[in-house]
Amino acid sequence: MSLSLLLPLAWLTLAVPSLWDWLFGTWTAYSQGHELLLLGVAGWLVWRQRDATSEGRPVRLGAIFWLTWVLCLLGYVLGRSQEFIRIELLSLWLSALLVMWSARGWQGLRRTWFAWLFCLFAMPLPFSLVLALTAPLKEAVSMVATTVLSGVGYPVGRSGVVITVGQYQLLVAEACAGLHSMFILEAMGLLYSHLAQHTSWWRNGLLAVLAVPVSFLANVVRVMILVVVTHHFGDAAGQGFVHNFAGLALFAVALVLMAGADAVLGLIWPDRRVSAGASADRQGKALAPTPMPTPTGVSSARRGLVLAACLGVAAWASWCLRPGISTEAEARAQVPLESLFPLEIPTQDDGPAAAPRSAWRLDPVASGMVRPAFEAARRFQMYDQVLERTYVHPSGQRVMLSVAYGRQQSVGLQMHRPEVCYRAGGFRVSDVTPGTLALPGATASSSLPVVRLVAALPERPEPITYWRLFGDEPVRDEAGLKLRQLVAGLSRRGLADGLLVRLSTIDANADAGWRWQEVFARDLAATLSPSQRLRVLGVPPEDAARP
Repeated sequence: MSLSLLLPLAWLTLAVPSLWDWLFGTWTAYSQGHELLLLGVAGWLVWRQRDATSEGRPVRLGAIFWLTWVLCLLGYVLGRSQEFIRIELLSLWLSALLVMWSARGWQGLRRTWFAWLFCLFAMPLPFSLVLALTAPLKEAVSMVATTVLSGVGYPVGRSGVVITVGQYQLLVAEACAGLHSMFILEAMGLLYSHLAQHTSWWRNGLLAVLAVPVSFLANVVRVMILVVVTHHFGDAAGQGFVHNFAGLALFAVALVLMAGADAVLGLIWPDRRVSAGASADRQGKALAPTPMPTPTGVSSARRGLVLAACLGVAAWASWCLRPGISTEAEARAQVPLESLFPLEIPTQDDGPAAAPRSAWRLDPVASGMVRPAFEAARRFQMYDQVLERTYVHPSGQRVMLSVAYGRQQSVGLQMHRPEVCYRAGGFRVSDVTPGTLALPGATASSSLPVVRLVAALPERPEPITYWRLFGDEPVRDEAGLKLRQLVAGLSRRGLADGLLVRLSTIDANADAGWRWQEVFARDLAATLSPSQRLRVLGVPPEDAARP
């Protein structure tokens, strides 16, 4: 088997399982649906250069290559086994690049450089970046769409990212105006510029820059189409076939706008004519292989076998090192959440209103609890159990309790923070502040770390307090959580489970709402048994050992 065939086949032993999980399996939550298209285009770009890359020759592999190769495969094993998707995918990308370089040399890399760059657009964006940019993008798209529609006579209104048209309310979600759609449209713009092969660098550069406003305008057109259809034909029509069709229209509009912008730029920077001789000379220089020592046939075959064996070992190691679920998590998964939270909770505090001491009782009336994350989380198997209750204090104050339990807290299946999920639901999130809850009988060092925030819609301010547990240990920040997940995975003890407890009230006074939530948490802590307290609140090891 030739080197050019052996190495790609060996690389596929790494790529196929990773791409399957990313597109159809565990990592579906991180996929936006366009990655397969982008990867297919990248593969086509490499394939169309097959004749040019065949001119390249294998190069001698020095110490730098082997060091990079080893680090790349170690990164893949770590990312694949412990579910660090970005490390896993970047390692796959770099290993493919190294395979191309070892088989076709610098000539192969030069002829396919854009394909390697294009692959990076399929990578999942850092969640912090998505969170920071998506909300203002959605609001900007909503504002422009409502301004245009109201200007032509449609009865539309806007509250944040919620558009009201007649009797209907439409939420502008990430798919309609998010960073991901802008990212893929930017990729399509760069692809258009690359395939156009304009001789003017100014023209190519401006086309790449114009992809950003073009994608924004395309998103505005998409939202306007959905609003108009909903106004004339009802909500069912707007959320049915037309909603999916608008996604296709998004790219059609973007391509039309890009072609129009390209035509205008062509009037300013027209392509220069290149003589046939100069073109042939330039092409000949480009296709000329880089003069360098090349390995013999025997050494080249031996090197290919070594590289292929390394890829196979990496695939095997990543499978063997995948952690299971700890025995403690398996046992706790059988305990229903309903058994951990009593139906009545005696109050130990008079509360801010100095109400008489009695008990928190279940509210028999629906409370309008917001659950922005639960349905999506169930779809991606992040939560195994969910509990939602509303408790009423004797004073009439209501506290909404939401509990989510995940049997396996890997990096790919870790539960989402409320500030993230509320933003995805169209809420404006503010005052995100870490803090602590001093629980009854606990020392200052064992105070429960919590996060407080305010999620608001018009006429619905919702102060929130929440905490998370990884096993029995409270989680203070994302870095600490990922470190614990990594240590648990590599130690072979098995991954711990996770619990997220959210308390919220409807109160324009955030401080008063947080105070009531603290009262409820302290009353709950005083009611729970030691084992229940460990499970719901977490305690230091020295406290957990007490009878």
